[in-house]
Amino acid sequence: MAIKRTKKYAEEKLTPSNIEKVISLLESDKPITKKDACSILNITYNTTRLGNIIEKYKEDRDRDAKHRAEKRGKPVTTDEAAFMIQTYLEGGTVDSISKSTFRSPGLVKQILEKYGCPIRARSADYFKPELIPEEAMRERFGVGEKVYSARYDSVGKIISEQFQKGQWIYNIWLESEKQQQFAYQEAAELASLEHLKALGIRF
Repeated sequence: MAIKRTKKYAEEKLTPSNIEKVISLLESDKPITKKDACSILNITYNTTRLGNIIEKYKEDRDRDAKHRAEKRGKPVTTDEAAFMIQTYLEGGTVDSISKSTFRSPGLVKQILEKYGCPIRARSADYFKPELIPEEAMRERFGVGEKVYSARYDSVGKIISEQFQKGQWIYNIWLESEKQQQFAYQEAAELASLEHLKALGIRF
């Protein structure tokens, strides 16, 4: 429900929490002035624009609440689960998926875990990679297969393989927006995504 901002309005404080604050202050027993409201939002004093911002925010908030109420208590469909997982693997956050599906962040995370989707670390650490879900563990992968790299916190594609010191080592191409590069990984640090294809997800 956040108001989109262009470079021109990059310094404007139009976050949902700030707009909520302004609405609360304007509707209090001792309301602030519209000039003060504009100041809090860090926008040029313009009562028409202020009114439009508040009206648009309330419409989005009410629409969001309505859709969430309609879905509350209803099970997540296979198509919804596939959308959540596909979006997450493509870089979407739990919060952004929650907003687009009108499901709670907690439920979105439950779905990711239920289907064995590799969970990204809040802060990627090369030396402390995330654990691989049991459903995604493999001793060997196929060349050309899409996998998740726990060490680099990224989806990647296997380019080649070689057997060294009793284990398979893979040369993969990382495909995240943050890093697109080659890397060498042990099988134990890679997660298969093949089991997710049953949901209709394609990579």
